[in-house]
Amino acid sequence: MQCAVQAARPGLARSLQRTPQGMGALRAPQLQRAVPQRRQQQRVQAAAAGPGSEDPYQVLGIPRDADGNAVQRAYRKKMGEVKGKDEAAQQRIEAAHSQIMMAALTSRLKGNVSVEKDVLYADRAKFFPWRPRLWMAAYDILLYSAVAQALMLAWALLSPLTAGTQPIIWSAIAGAVGNVFKQNRLYPVPKGGPDSPPDEKKQGGKNIMRGCFLAFLATFCGCFFTYTLPDAIAAQLGRVMPFWFYEGQTMLLAIGSCALNWLFTAFTI
Repeated sequence: MQCAVQAARPGLARSLQRTPQGMGALRAPQLQRAVPQRRQQQRVQAAAAGPGSEDPYQVLGIPRDADGNAVQRAYRKKMGEVKGKDEAAQQRIEAAHSQIMMAALTSRLKGNVSVEKDVLYADRAKFFPWRPRLWMAAYDILLYSAVAQALMLAWALLSPLTAGTQPIIWSAIAGAVGNVFKQNRLYPVPKGGPDSPPDEKKQGGKNIMRGCFLAFLATFCGCFFTYTLPDAIAAQLGRVMPFWFYEGQTMLLAIGSCALNWLFTAFTI
């Protein structure tokens, strides 16, 4: 047995000599994978801060564990406040934003730290970029949306014969207004005047289009899931829905529209 081990040692030594870093090269990926997630995040934050430079997270007014969406919102908000007023502050904000994003992208390229999806796939084309994303609205917008949709729902339930489809229409309008207010808070309209870049001048129109799109999508989904889909499933199964289902069509549509418009206003952007 000892002779076999001694005979195998020259081959083992030659294989290690052919490896540039010996066993260290074999163990490096394992040790790298064993680095805790928290320590990896600290490396990204330290790289963003840079030696002897101003903390970019403090410049943007965000915590160090902020995600990419929070970074973008803080950047837009800060730039909207100082655009055309303070050139030095504008340069500080741009430098802080670039520092944070470049640190995250560098970590991605090195492959030794996990980064969020927005940064990980920043160089790839997005499928359906206008898709709704999860984000909770402020308390006042939540309250406004709840009151508005509750009034529309009460109108539809208490006066089904005279109301018709009007509660559904006004529910969509109230949802659009709430979503536009929410978009304006997350992506403020710049006040730089005629000297603003073309993309910033279009921000107000983008917010309105986004709010109307979310309201249309909410109204469509509400009507589809409360009436159209159950009726289609029953037809495919050769069944007939109860009489009250067809008799209360407008009320069901109003319930779905009000519920989905509130959910979309409260929890999506």
